[in-house]
Amino acid sequence: LNGINTQGENIADNGGIKEAYYAYNDWSTRNGPEPMLPGLDYTPQQMFWISAANTWCSVYRPEALKLRITTGFHSPGEFRVLGPLSNMPEFAKDFKCPLGSKMNPIKKCAVW
Repeated sequence: LNGINTQGENIADNGGIKEAYYAYNDWSTRNGPEPMLPGLDYTPQQMFWISAANTWCSVYRPEALKLRITTGFHSPGEFRVLGPLSNMPEFAKDFKCPLGSKMNPIKKCAVW
């Protein structure tokens, strides 16, 4: 990836998901917890993360992926999920990711 091209959007992705999570939790505090969805063994907080990640679900043709990686201002969808979520202690807590695992690294990049 061209970090110079994507840096601003990467920072925005990190800060944006954090603010969205805080807003969701504020809403839950005011309105009460949401019920778990039938047939799914995920908490409402886990469903927040799954829904957010689904936003960036994408498939690229090889030539489009190469262009995005070399000249794009946005990282490919996979990295727009893995990067910000692995930086968030809240994600690691909600999914019980062990410290030092891929989604809960010891060193995180805190934004805002």
